[in-house]
Amino acid sequence: MLLYEYRVRDEFDRVRRLATRMKEKFERGVATAELLEDRDILEHACEGLLKALPADVRKVSNLLRHIGFMKYYLERGERQRTSGDFDEVAGRDLSLLEEAFKEWLSKHGHFDQEFADRISDLLYDQRLGDAIRSAFVVLTDRLRAAFSTRADLDGRDLVNSIFGGSGLAAPHLEQSEREAMRALLDGLYGVHRNRYAHGDVVVEWYEAEASLSMINWMLIWLRQNEARFLMKQARPSSP
Repeated sequence: MLLYEYRVRDEFDRVRRLATRMKEKFERGVATAELLEDRDILEHACEGLLKALPADVRKVSNLLRHIGFMKYYLERGERQRTSGDFDEVAGRDLSLLEEAFKEWLSKHGHFDQEFADRISDLLYDQRLGDAIRSAFVVLTDRLRAAFSTRADLDGRDLVNSIFGGSGLAAPHLEQSEREAMRALLDGLYGVHRNRYAHGDVVVEWYEAEASLSMINWMLIWLRQNEARFLMKQARPSSP
C-alpha cells in the first residue's frame, strides 16, 4: 500500500509539472505546434495517472475533457478560447483529483475500524513497535470474542484452540481452509508478535507494514465471517 501511494503521488507531481510548464508556455505565446506536442505528452501522462487510480477517484476528473478542448481549439487557431482549459488542468482538475485520492486513502473501509483507531496515532508518532503490539491486542480480543474462547488463552495456544484439528472453528470451515488459517496465524503470532513483544526492538517501516497488513486482513476476515460462526454456534444440537 505504501509503495502504491508513493508511486501515485509521484505521478501527480509529474503531471502537475507538465501541466504547469505547458500553461507557462501558452502564456508566453509559444508556437501552436509546440503546444500541441506538449499537449500529447500531457495527455499520455494523464491517461497513465487515471488508469492507476481507483475507479471512485477517476470519476471526479475532467482532465481529459479539458485536454481534448486544448487540441480542438489550438488546431483551429482559436488559442484564447482554450485558455481556461490550461488553467483548469494545471489547477482545479488536478487538485480535485488529488483530494479525491486522499479521501479514498483515508476511508476506513480499507481497514478494520478498531484497528485503525488504535494504531493511527502510534504510526503518526512513528512508534512502530507499539503499533504492532496494540494491533495484536485487538486481534487476540477479536479471536476470543468470535469463537467464545476462554479468556486466558493467548497467542499460539489460542490459535490452536480455534483452528486446530478439533478446534472451535472445525465445524465452520473446510479442513483445508482451517489448516491454512492455523498455519497462517501460528506463524503470525510465533514470528511477528514474539519478535516485537519487547519495547527495545527497533522496528523498520517494512516490518511494521508486513505485520499490520496481515493483522488488518485477519480482522476483516473475522468480521466478514463472524455471522457464519455465530449462526452455527447458535443452532441447537441435533437430538
